[in-house]
Amino acid sequence: DCCEKSISLSAAAGGSVNISCKYPQSHSADVKFVCRRSGSYLCAEETSVKKNRRWSAEGQIQLYDDREQQLLTGTISHVTQQHSAEYWCGVQSDQGHKSFITRVLISVT
Repeated sequence: DCCEKSISLSAAAGGSVNISCKYPQSHSADVKFVCRRSGSYLCAEETSVKKNRRWSAEGQIQLYDDREQQLLTGTISHVTQQHSAEYWCGVQSDQGHKSFITRVLISVT
């Protein structure tokens, strides 16, 4: 109930784009991720964040998890046409089960 199912974002080439995804309170302690859809494969090039209120350092997307707000924020800097794609925000439980929450369509102009 908490969360938008799909959002569309546009960015100018060379600029940056910010993704914001709400997630359920029940997943606050779980690992959060953003990944890119590639063909039939739902999750390629995944970036994850494991700590509360710390920016992730690796990957093309910088991620920040605010567990008090249940908000996952991602930033892609210096976007190019290659970043035009379908992305997904999600959570991963301790058992490794992934739940995909929000579809994010990014178009770079």
